[in-house]
Amino acid sequence: MNTNLRRAVPIGWAAAFMIGVVVPFVVSDYDLLDLTRMLAIAMAVAGLNLLLGHSGQISVGHGAIFGLGGYAAIILVATYGWPWWSAVLVGGAVCLALGLLLGVLGLTMGGANLGLLTIAVAAIFPLLLIRLKPITGGTFGIFMAHSPIEPPDWSGLTEAQFGFLVCLVVLALTLLLLRNLVAGRLGRAFAAVRTSALLAAANGVDVNRTKLLAFAVSAAVAGTGGAFYALVAAIAVPDSYLVPFSIVLLAASVVGGSRTWAGALLGAAIVIYLPKLAENAAGAESAGNWSQLVYACGLILTLIIAPSGLVGDLSRLARRAIGIVPTMRDQADAPPGRGSRAGRADEAALNKQISDLP
Repeated sequence: MNTNLRRAVPIGWAAAFMIGVVVPFVVSDYDLLDLTRMLAIAMAVAGLNLLLGHSGQISVGHGAIFGLGGYAAIILVATYGWPWWSAVLVGGAVCLALGLLLGVLGLTMGGANLGLLTIAVAAIFPLLLIRLKPITGGTFGIFMAHSPIEPPDWSGLTEAQFGFLVCLVVLALTLLLLRNLVAGRLGRAFAAVRTSALLAAANGVDVNRTKLLAFAVSAAVAGTGGAFYALVAAIAVPDSYLVPFSIVLLAASVVGGSRTWAGALLGAAIVIYLPKLAENAAGAESAGNWSQLVYACGLILTLIIAPSGLVGDLSRLARRAIGIVPTMRDQADAPPGRGSRAGRADEAALNKQISDLP
């Protein structure tokens, strides 16, 4: 990466964070709720980006993992009186355990069965929530009078402002953690497995361990986002975590750019605001159908026009516009199927990634 660009990226993220800090003081509490929900969903999409874009695995069950983190947190707070921050930690830990379990089962079954397994989890999860009524509240779910993420008296912040700032800080730390993870030794192993699991295994990379870690970390991040989502909204109902929601998260990852962390924010914004735009354009009764249609068409168009996602392809075009020569890693990140040059770049990048592993 160009030196100036390398310096500009963290500056850009810092500027975005500072703008985020100002946002709660210039928008209404009503709008802040949507923005806070967007930040929580961005955590789930970022976790999915780690899985899909960086390790080459697919999950159609992250909506259920997101919901599990939310239910675990809100049950602990509403039923047992736990502090919200400890409930968030437990929600992430529960989803980490589920991610490890699903990863082991997927590796045992092999092939594309992990994707099928996650579809089954997404389908079963809402039914379990309804059946476990004494714990989950059944069809009606769990309601709280207000969000338990309350500001300290000395802060002078409203509940909505404090909830947004907490989610903003946690999301920033999460993206920083994931970025450093991908930039390190484990990230190079992720990339090697994504490029070619067979060649990676032949060169000493533990493919099963690498895939398992990717799924577990991805699930923990998604579960943490789900915990914040439920606690900020002070509600968790089974209808929020049906199979279409898992598909929407997957579409958000692809459309935003599964190999970019900024793509997680764009994807989350689509999840939150596309239904609102559909409602304004088509009316409340048909908003759901229109938003699903737009999701489907947008996904198809993105795969055709911007295979690396909107953020991924736009950043690549911007680099070309300012005369930055693509690095070997950039060439390897380009979508496959663009000729032998891309294939040679993939192979060269894989060899470099493997040689960098100690």
